[in-house]
Amino acid sequence: MRLDARRVELLPEPDEPGMMTVIDKEAPGYEPYFSPEESPRSVSRSSPFQTWRSGIMVVVLSVMILSYPLIESILFGPLVPTSEWAFEETELRSLQDTGLNGTGIHVCMVDTGVDRLHPAFSDATFGGFLDLVNPENRDFVDHGIDHHGTMMAGLLIAGDAFQGGAPGVTLSVAAALGPTGYSINDDSVGQAIDWCWRVQKADIISLSLGGEADPTMAIRGPTVSAVEDALTSGVYIVAAAGNRGENSSDVSIPGAMEGVISVAASTRSGNTWIDASRGAIEFEGEARSNPNLKPEIAAPGQDIISTNNPELGVPYASSSGSSVSTVFVTAALALILEAHGEELEIVSQEQGVDVAREVLKSGLMDSAKSDLEGHDDRLGYGLLNAFGWERSVEESLT
Repeated sequence: MRLDARRVELLPEPDEPGMMTVIDKEAPGYEPYFSPEESPRSVSRSSPFQTWRSGIMVVVLSVMILSYPLIESILFGPLVPTSEWAFEETELRSLQDTGLNGTGIHVCMVDTGVDRLHPAFSDATFGGFLDLVNPENRDFVDHGIDHHGTMMAGLLIAGDAFQGGAPGVTLSVAAALGPTGYSINDDSVGQAIDWCWRVQKADIISLSLGGEADPTMAIRGPTVSAVEDALTSGVYIVAAAGNRGENSSDVSIPGAMEGVISVAASTRSGNTWIDASRGAIEFEGEARSNPNLKPEIAAPGQDIISTNNPELGVPYASSSGSSVSTVFVTAALALILEAHGEELEIVSQEQGVDVAREVLKSGLMDSAKSDLEGHDDRLGYGLLNAFGWERSVEESLT
């Protein structure tokens, strides 16, 4: 049989493209081996260049995917873990968007200390430092094995890709808690509080004392006396409600005191954190009343990420408890004092510090986010709404 050259085609073998087969497309029973629907003319022989080009594209795409975190870091700043949801849920970001950052407000924290070398603190303004754990030390240091104080400070003043709630404040720190952060000495905490307002002239004292208190921290001990003096002088105090669970008899001292804002921990879904302490209806034999029922407010306190040991590869860690929650309220209060501090000072001078404090605490109660009616003995009046709190205070002052 002779083949008509006009009827034949040369097609590459599927397993060996370099070998060509002569095909008579008009021969009886012929069917292209590619597919019955596809014409052999539409399939061309692969060239070495096409193969290499495809391989190069795969390599380039793989490198881009693997390098994306680095590329994003270069273009948009360092990648750090955050709990941005907590700042959003508490409306702190909404309040910051009005231009407030805490400038002009002095906050003093009593904790395990602070490591000011953390890169997130490079633009922060620090005031004084008092070391009651090692009185001979004069340098900023965090005695906590988990850097508890540094974590609390970061939630307030961090200023890199991880933004604190009030990065413009001046922060003084008293190291009064030991390495575990849970052994609270009544004398040391009392001295620290005195130093915060007498020496540092703080506007706000933030007490993330969520651990078990010193058994000697009595109702009329050094801590309570120091808090009473600070409140009388017009200083605002925010304190942790405690982490002793639903069987607790009351929130922790000094959060149990009437003039102090006691802060409970809530979960990401806005529910009660499992170890949140329960507030009592009485204090020292007297019934509590609005807006001073305990705790007053709840804020995120579960798995909150913040600044940690700067020597870690990723110098951030998570923490849970009312210690964390306290700082969110401290930050909101700092922003409100930046906006309305002068008006509140006039109220204090003309009507008394208790009236000014009542304006703030009533605003906190009225603005809280809650589906409950009234007060809950573990969630307070509801969840912190920083933006609503500022609006409520403004309305009361006008």
